[in-house]
Amino acid sequence: MRQIIDILRRAAGRNCPRRTLSHGDLITSLIGDYQAGFHKPPVFVETGSGLSTVALAKAAGALGGVVYSCDYNDEKVSALKAAAGNDVAAIHFQMGDSLDSLRKIADMHDRLDFVFLDSAASATHTFREFSIVERCLQPGAVLLIDNAALPEETRVLSPVRKGKILVHYLLASPVWEVVGYPTAGDSMVAAIKHEKPEYADSRYEHSEYVDHWNELFDKELAR
Repeated sequence: MRQIIDILRRAAGRNCPRRTLSHGDLITSLIGDYQAGFHKPPVFVETGSGLSTVALAKAAGALGGVVYSCDYNDEKVSALKAAAGNDVAAIHFQMGDSLDSLRKIADMHDRLDFVFLDSAASATHTFREFSIVERCLQPGAVLLIDNAALPEETRVLSPVRKGKILVHYLLASPVWEVVGYPTAGDSMVAAIKHEKPEYADSRYEHSEYVDHWNELFDKELAR
């Protein structure tokens, strides 16, 4: 019996990867890598306040940017302010339902440069959040989703329900470059918005559009 338990434990260890990057680490890395494509001053938005808020605040401070953090939990935000102090003093906290908060932010800003979605554990809610801000995400923008994974990824850190709809949508899009980070945060997916339609994955794109985009790709390659 002990041998069987040991085998099961070893198997579980192989299937449960360890976190290699925190939420803040990946946010800091992505902003550092793609800040050249941001507008000035850049605007950062997150749904779900936490340690990620501190990373966004520090990045925005270095770039002269603005940060909006949306959360419905007053107690959590108060605890964050008490713990982080001056690090989050410049954050614009938006309390209440994230969908209402995002609508207000989208009305104030034509362009958002970095959006981090990490609120309700719901694929439909996350997709609705994205749908509100999508028009503000222009080429150069970066989107990050927590509790998400690429469809073929099996070794993740937590349930990936938040990305179940949105990740497929991004993979089907010709302008979003999608990258999985299964050992970052609580399993994360990032997407970078591009100008040229070169990124649609035909495995997830609606079949009637595949030939259309392949034709465009061929034209680009012929130039």
